[in-house]
Amino acid sequence: MSEPAPGRYGRRHPRPGLTPASVVAAGRRVIERDGLDALSMRAVATELGTAATSLYRHVADRDALLLAILEQIAAGLPVDVPGRTPRHRLRRRFVGAHDYMADHVWVLHVLIRGELVAETAFAFADACLADLLTAGLRPPAAMAAFRACWHLTIGELLDEHPLHPPHEPTQRQQALDRIDPRRLPALAKVVAHTTGRRRAAHEYARAVDALLSALLPNTAGARQRMTGQP
Repeated sequence: MSEPAPGRYGRRHPRPGLTPASVVAAGRRVIERDGLDALSMRAVATELGTAATSLYRHVADRDALLLAILEQIAAGLPVDVPGRTPRHRLRRRFVGAHDYMADHVWVLHVLIRGELVAETAFAFADACLADLLTAGLRPPAAMAAFRACWHLTIGELLDEHPLHPPHEPTQRQQALDRIDPRRLPALAKVVAHTTGRRRAAHEYARAVDALLSALLPNTAGARQRMTGQP
């Protein structure tokens, strides 16, 4: 067996028991315990009880490690779901994705930078697009509908699921409590009937229902809006 090629720090030998999977698992533990900014090759090496240089036998750098973690998490998005119609399957898939990503909100802060994408998430997108096409949308309209549902999902998660629990009462809550109904009557009336994050999951499901009703060609009017055809 040939000897490992010498590198900057001499000949590097893999640490016994150290594998790409164990490095990814350690990186994920660091993020979920200490936050995304804490992820570094040195922090992962400390988590594994080894030197940072030993990690480079298994992962190229921090970005490669982060992408591998994203791929692992994205693989958990729902793809094959039950449902007798495209709409039922789409609703179940997006609500499932929302509930799943609520436990991994930090991932969204990576995705919105627009630099990385997990290819394992493509199966989720493909399944959603297949149902949108089956529902009667043309390809451009299907992509527009998928993006609308995905943007709703990301927006709700970022707004209602902060990375760190805020100190109560938050400035947002205090500002809402100070709304003057004489100056902003509609906003004051609606806020008075809002219960905050306790209803977030329920409100998201209702929002998906409303959006799918508007997007899917269940009526001649909807079909004309989405396909451009009478």
